[in-house]
Amino acid sequence: MIRRMADAGDPTLLLQFSDLHLQAEEGEPDRRLRRAVAAAADLRPRPLAVLLSGDVADEPTAAVYARAHRILDRLGIPIHAIPGNHDDRDLLAMRFEGRQSANGAPVHVLAYVGGMRLVGCDTTVPGSPGGALDATQLEWLERALAAEPARPTLLALHHPPVATGVRAMDAMGLQATDAQRLEALLAEHSQVLAVTCGHVHRTIATDFAGRPLLVCPSTNSTLALDLRAQKGPLAFPEQPLGFAVHALVEGRLVSHVQALPA
Repeated sequence: MIRRMADAGDPTLLLQFSDLHLQAEEGEPDRRLRRAVAAAADLRPRPLAVLLSGDVADEPTAAVYARAHRILDRLGIPIHAIPGNHDDRDLLAMRFEGRQSANGAPVHVLAYVGGMRLVGCDTTVPGSPGGALDATQLEWLERALAAEPARPTLLALHHPPVATGVRAMDAMGLQATDAQRLEALLAEHSQVLAVTCGHVHRTIATDFAGRPLLVCPSTNSTLALDLRAQKGPLAFPEQPLGFAVHALVEGRLVSHVQALPA
């Protein structure tokens, strides 16, 4: 497959797929992902890369990640992946990020997408649905951002660093103290134009550390909107699925959400 760069003057496009939740046996999540890939393939100019912002697998095995890679590779562009709470760090990193063997280390991403830099930070805690950023991870992020202070940057996480009002999801979000440390770190790095994440299975727009924050929808399922103070059970009605398209336009990062066709 030919790997094409965008024409001169075109915006730089980065796709974001989140919460694919592929299972051990091929099924509806695979078909939904193929629909997302087909929709993304029609975009013009062609995107330069795709970000997977976690929960690639619902039942993580090497075969599941291989299947996800085969479907996504039809786009013919680089694939960059950070894990979600359902993922296996090592299996994901060995398939998508070139890890040679299982070592349990966090999976971070540093990539150039045209004139934009993508920095992905692993917020997962093995064995827990919630997220965290310990001192070592924050130090890694500080070094990564300090290395390129002038390049427009998108920061990607799996767990949102803010409360969304969906109490059941907020109960398994990023730890508040870690979010505060991240906010203080970003105050020193103005090149970070926006933050994006997944985890909630809904499109949500807010702000964090003075930047736009986008929660990307899932390609597989949509969480019902329930903002009551008392946590209710998670419900996933039949609602539109989608993915995000981040466009660097004249130095400004513009994020679109593209709904999947029925």
